[in-house]
Amino acid sequence: MATKKNAVKRVAIVGFGFMGRMHYGNWKKMKGAKVVALCDKDTSQFTSPIASGNIAGADAATDFGDAVIYDDFDKMLAEAKPDVISLTLPTPLHVVLTGKALQAGVSVLCEKPMALNAAECDKMIAAARKARKGAKLMIAHCLRFWPSYVYLKKLVDSKKYGKVIAASFRRFSAPPGWQKGKGWFGDESKSGGMALDLHIHDTDMVNHLFGMPKAVTSTAAYGKDGAMQYISTLYDVGGAAVTAEGSWVMTKSLGFDASFYVTFEKADVVLDGRREKPLCVYPDKGEPFAPKLSEGEGYEYEIKWFLDVLNGKKCECVITPQQSRDSVKIVDAEKKSAKTKKTVKIR
Repeated sequence: MATKKNAVKRVAIVGFGFMGRMHYGNWKKMKGAKVVALCDKDTSQFTSPIASGNIAGADAATDFGDAVIYDDFDKMLAEAKPDVISLTLPTPLHVVLTGKALQAGVSVLCEKPMALNAAECDKMIAAARKARKGAKLMIAHCLRFWPSYVYLKKLVDSKKYGKVIAASFRRFSAPPGWQKGKGWFGDESKSGGMALDLHIHDTDMVNHLFGMPKAVTSTAAYGKDGAMQYISTLYDVGGAAVTAEGSWVMTKSLGFDASFYVTFEKADVVLDGRREKPLCVYPDKGEPFAPKLSEGEGYEYEIKWFLDVLNGKKCECVITPQQSRDSVKIVDAEKKSAKTKKTVKIR
């Protein structure tokens, strides 16, 4: 007989837009988990076509099996009695709804960014510390679980090719399909804008690979409405020269482009999705090669890891709420540096 810890986890998806559907499709793949509830105040999300974005793979189902549909979060918590929720609602709602779920003893997988600033993130961390029934909080920084970035992390940690001399990360996108009109996503005060939604992927990866930077020096370009359109940052990590740049005002014909170039003492490692072999290692001795990676995407692996954690399995620590909070703090500093045109110290 299964123990309570390893019993099938009852899952609710809260927010059923593009990312909600992405979570839904990947939770359905998990053995030991069952989606029992879907919740969105806007019930048209359950029948509307999926908004196009800079990523693909969201579940397009219109038949949700025996999952119960709700338009009220509190009612869903009380009636569906989930063990865990995927929270994919607008960023301003993360703090309050995460707190409610954790207080009810429900674990939370919350989409990035964690919150709009580090102070709001601290409220979520405090709620996690007071959570009932051992409920846990995870922020869905999928890049930490993406096979190509997992491979890079292993190279950095193992020093297989020596120390990192320089690293640059790039994330360019046409405007996301869900960024329409004057809704919350197009309002930088509510979404955090390009820096907190798109660029934070690479900021968090810098944090993951090299630790919390001592300082950042950023430059940015802004639109007529004052919203940030582009950012480039130099991170002081106490050794390697590390930079990242991002923008989401690229042309539709360019679409989406994410890459990295990392120079080690004895090799260069390049990720470029537009090449025949997206990830390639160029050693100083021997021929270039494409390393063998795990199949699948970071969305699936992050959910599997969280499910293992909830089941009490011994897992390598990939991400903590504090690290997610620190990545938001770094972006806070980057935005300040870009505005003031000065280097901003973080610690």
